[in-house]
Amino acid sequence: MLDTALDAVVVMTREGIVAGWNERAELTFGWTGGEAVGRLMSDLIIPEQHREAHCRGLARYNATAEERVLGRRIEITALDKSGREFPVELSITVAGHPGEALFLGFLRDISERREAEARLRRQATETEMLFNVTRIAAETPSFDEALRVCLKAICELTGWPAGHALVVRQGKAELVSTSVWHEERPGVAALLAARSREMRFTPGVGLPGLILESGEPAWISDPENDPAFLRKGLGLAAAFGFPIKSEGRVVAVLEFFSRDASQPDPDLMLTVRTLGEQVGRVLERRRTEEHLRLLVNELNHRVKNSLAVVQSIAAQTLRGEDMEGARRAFENRLSALAAAHDLLTSQNWQSASLREVIEKAGIGCGASPDRLTVAGPELRVQPRTAVSLAMAVHELCTNAVKYGAFSNDLGRVRVEWGVDTSGDECRLRLVWREEGGPPVAPPARRGFGTRMIERALAAELGGSARIDFPPEGISCTVEAPLPPAAADG
Repeated sequence: MLDTALDAVVVMTREGIVAGWNERAELTFGWTGGEAVGRLMSDLIIPEQHREAHCRGLARYNATAEERVLGRRIEITALDKSGREFPVELSITVAGHPGEALFLGFLRDISERREAEARLRRQATETEMLFNVTRIAAETPSFDEALRVCLKAICELTGWPAGHALVVRQGKAELVSTSVWHEERPGVAALLAARSREMRFTPGVGLPGLILESGEPAWISDPENDPAFLRKGLGLAAAFGFPIKSEGRVVAVLEFFSRDASQPDPDLMLTVRTLGEQVGRVLERRRTEEHLRLLVNELNHRVKNSLAVVQSIAAQTLRGEDMEGARRAFENRLSALAAAHDLLTSQNWQSASLREVIEKAGIGCGASPDRLTVAGPELRVQPRTAVSLAMAVHELCTNAVKYGAFSNDLGRVRVEWGVDTSGDECRLRLVWREEGGPPVAPPARRGFGTRMIERALAAELGGSARIDFPPEGISCTVEAPLPPAAADG
């Protein structure tokens, strides 16, 4: 009957001697029946830490018949023939009279169940960690704080004593150490931190470089002997790391260190990959929200500026008595303003090419492209400057169409600019020069265009703007300091 049982069945005498051993016991513990029968149970399958309690319990039952574990199921550990300790479910019954008692132990290996339970607990812990880290990262005010939250969570999950964050240097494929660390106790990673500050990790160089190059988590089981790990001589026995990605690019790497040997954990690698992607999405969303706020603020600012410009144009244009002429002039000036905005919009409102600003403003007022010559080095101007220049060129060009070089078939306009680097600062010098048109005489009064160029444009550029009226054709000279970034081209 015992040999047909699905559990391991062990029979023990009141002296603690094995008296029976079924086939399932042979499979479970590795001892044959012939090897097991006649030996002390305590020397055979009971781990050392439980032997004293086993002997006390057996002596107490023999003396008093007091039962403490009989007739119920308990979970404990046992030993097999190789010395492996594993969890078992044990139930014990007694057969015979107290003076002749035999103890029947029914044992079942529950290693798989324990492993399954441990996996479930770990999965629940990891799921909770992913949720909490993602939530906290979304609420933290800074990128460093989000990284610090991730380091702490992974160290608590793994039991590893130290974690460190590195970030990608802006504009370069290089990782640099940060001051963001998590330590099990203060100072545990002091030497490691000092060594890390001295190093720069490019793609493929060191553990962080491997992660930067592949965009995947990496594990090093023997840092002291692995050539990929550069910070040797610190007593580390294992290290791993994973990337934080934003918009598909690695923006940071988190690495972790242990002084205890540890082999790669596929489940942990999957978890940290997911964590890196989740935190990266949080950062992307936050960056998008910040960008939207900036756009809204910038839009409000631009609308206010545009309304102020329109108000100024209207006030200056409508001062005259010719309402029909004023209406046409007002519409043309608004068209010039709109053209400048279109050009800036196509460049995400960052900057605009000086050449394009002049060419579009000239063509927009009706000038023939082959009669307008534009020459100068490639320069980019800021949005407000681009609008002011476009309005100034529009006024000059409109005047040339009515009275100057574009009013006949022979006149031409040449716009040239250059950069003077001889002084302490770069300076822009731009000249509008008309030739071939009717003879020119100075006007009796300054109109809107002249006032706008000599006052508003000069103020916007932080320099000077002057219009001259020599007989051969109007000229306009603009001089202003040039921000270094404008001349990058």
